[in-house]
Amino acid sequence: MKKNNPFKFGSIVTGDYFYNREDELLRISQTLSGGNNVTLYAPRRYGKSSLVKKALSELKKEGFITVYLDFMSVYSQETFIKNYSHAIAESEPSSLEKTVTKFSQLISGIVPSVSFDSSGIPSFSLSWIEGRNKEQTLTDVINLPQKLSSPDSKWIIAFDEFQEVTKLNGENFEKLLRSCIQHHDNVSYMFFGSRTHLLKDMFSSKNRAFYNAASVMSINKIDENKSIDFLETRFLSSGIVISKEVSKYLLTVTDNIPYYIQFIAHEVWQSAILGGIQDIAFLDIDNATENILALKSDYYWELTNKQTAYRKKVLHALSKTGKELFSKDAANTYNLGAVSSTQKAIDTFIDDGLIERIADNYAFSDPFYRMFINRNI
Repeated sequence: MKKNNPFKFGSIVTGDYFYNREDELLRISQTLSGGNNVTLYAPRRYGKSSLVKKALSELKKEGFITVYLDFMSVYSQETFIKNYSHAIAESEPSSLEKTVTKFSQLISGIVPSVSFDSSGIPSFSLSWIEGRNKEQTLTDVINLPQKLSSPDSKWIIAFDEFQEVTKLNGENFEKLLRSCIQHHDNVSYMFFGSRTHLLKDMFSSKNRAFYNAASVMSINKIDENKSIDFLETRFLSSGIVISKEVSKYLLTVTDNIPYYIQFIAHEVWQSAILGGIQDIAFLDIDNATENILALKSDYYWELTNKQTAYRKKVLHALSKTGKELFSKDAANTYNLGAVSSTQKAIDTFIDDGLIERIADNYAFSDPFYRMFINRNI
């Protein structure tokens, strides 16, 4: 009988693949269900999207109508109108035909319609009315959840990668969005994304439209003991043993980042099944690491060769230490130039998502890329 890999990465984690985060899940659910907004900060690969999808699933069971929109799919005000309308239509509890009627009454500038495929499955679409004011249409769509909601039928909206909103006509779109949703008393909003420095600026700078618009929440790495328990339980479900010591070594290799824990565990499990291994050893973690580095080598070289010679120096220094990089000793040890040049390089890495600033330290978003740089640069 074929066994399914008990580890999952690269997509939203649900069911038994999702673990821990009970405290964060409770706080999100209580804040949103209480009618308040939440901003969620966390570095890449910490499991934000999985956590939010889990929270939305729980809130839906409690009777809330939930909507999820990824701003990475939005590149203009027109695509926002289209994608947000689709997301709302899919979540609206009425039949699609009734939803289309409601949309026609509530949104100016577009003509919503429903069509059926050969199997009779309905789908939602819309077309534009020439000459209509696009800003009014945008305003109508932003206000749609409030108009569809009621005190007995409340909505919760989750905006993923919300920092990308800055691409939609800059501050004007931000101001319009904030000016609308601040009056939505039957709708709660969750804003989250992977570029934490941009999100923090949006919600903590007094000159930004969303200043103090939501309760601020951050998630950290999962408790080490919870991760060890997860690894032991999931491996054992396939009759494979992994000790606490080897589990802890796996967490060290992955910097205890949830995505990479599942990534390397997936590789280790696959090799164990193919090799008939029933007891995971330290060497199995090392072999899986080498397999991953070989698999991603071309991508890592491409990523690295895009950097200037100076940035490569800074990457090398960061792969050795995330601390005291601006000291005179660090500059001499790694042959770095002026502190201002080092800071500029690091800012570029942060903007590109290669590096995260965590407290006073800098860490690679991808621990395997850190290993690659350490070995090759």
